[in-house]
Amino acid sequence: MTPADYLASLGAVYIFAVAWPLSHIDIREHRLPNRLVLPAFPIAIFGLATGALIGNRWPDFAMAVVAAAISFVCGLLVNRFGSLGMGDVKLIAAMTLAMTWFSLFAPLIALVLGFVFAAAVILVQLMRGRTNLQNSIALGPYLLAGFVLTQMLTWSSYLGGFSPNFLM
Repeated sequence: MTPADYLASLGAVYIFAVAWPLSHIDIREHRLPNRLVLPAFPIAIFGLATGALIGNRWPDFAMAVVAAAISFVCGLLVNRFGSLGMGDVKLIAAMTLAMTWFSLFAPLIALVLGFVFAAAVILVQLMRGRTNLQNSIALGPYLLAGFVLTQMLTWSSYLGGFSPNFLM
């Protein structure tokens, strides 16, 4: 990893740092507090902008910002017409901002993994009779699990491991 990549990782490191408290609060209260989610945006933008400045990687910076904006708008639409909470919308946008520098596919993989984890747990709970389809779930922990796994795999690609760019 280059110094620019380390700086661009600041947003992801922050999300790693707050993943446990966010998950705990979301499970307990079914909300993702702004005081923990919103700081991810300035931290990630600072890291990305500084990394772009040092490494002259402005296209990566622009791609991360545009991808985060697109994910936020898509999340707003799902919030408006579906059942995705605004905390989840902001978390998805923050995760996208933090991950896109490294791979355009990483946020998509993290999101899919989060939904697969949630679906698996819900399916087990339905089969055991512990929930029904009318109940809401705390999606944040599953989104964060997808983020942590995907970001770790993405960082490992710099050591010769998995690359989320396998489609390219």
